[in-house]
Amino acid sequence: MRKDSFWWIAPEYFSRWRLFPRAFITMYIYLLWRVVEWFMALPDPSMEQAGLVSVIVGAGAAWFGLYVNSSSSTFVAEVDTRQTGSMGGSTKLTTKEKRDRDEYNDYEDRF
Repeated sequence: MRKDSFWWIAPEYFSRWRLFPRAFITMYIYLLWRVVEWFMALPDPSMEQAGLVSVIVGAGAAWFGLYVNSSSSTFVAEVDTRQTGSMGGSTKLTTKEKRDRDEYNDYEDRF
């Protein structure tokens, strides 16, 4: 498969645009709207019917929490395959790796 084809790039955009979580939230909002309309149209709601509405509304809190706390994944085109253990040859650190190492050492020195 070519790396510039639609099928190679599509999963990244599905994740970045968060299409599936947004579709699920949209369907939940529609379901909630219909259930509330149905419940308000009942002449004398029973405890079971009120319980159903309560469960659907409670599930909305869980759905919304999952949606808000989720994030899109970051696509990495190239994977770093350098050996990072002590048995490798000379390893040259990038500027970011040096900064991260120095921050870690500074943190360790405080304690």
